Order: sequence, then C-alpha cells, then structure tokens
Amino acid sequence: MAYVPKTLVLGRCVRCGKKIYKGDEYYYCQGCGVSYCPICAKKTQGKCQICGKPLVKKP
Repeated sequence: MAYVPKTLVLGRCVRCGKKIYKGDEYYYCQGCGVSYCPICAKKTQGKCQICGKPLVKKP
C-alpha cells in the first residue's frame, strides 16, 4: 500500500468517515464547515445532517 502524504488529505466525510483527498469531488456545508463524500451527500438529499443547510459541490 502506498503512503499518501497528509498534505493531500483534506479531511473525512462526517457521515461515513471516508478520507477526502485533494482533487476529489466532495460536498461542503457552508453553515457548519463539514465535508461529505458524494455517496453520503446523495443519501442525505444534498442537505447537511447537522444544520440542515444545502451542500455545495467542490471540485
């Protein structure tokens, strides 16, 4: 397994814990500042589970 530098990891999905890497597609909540992977964003219908605001897609 290859080593991935910590500078390439942006964070983890709040719902499932999957690592989100720089360059990956992910969703971000502007209200509370948490990140979601695309699968979890789809499962939550594009709304943050914490504050209820819509999620914004990040490239």
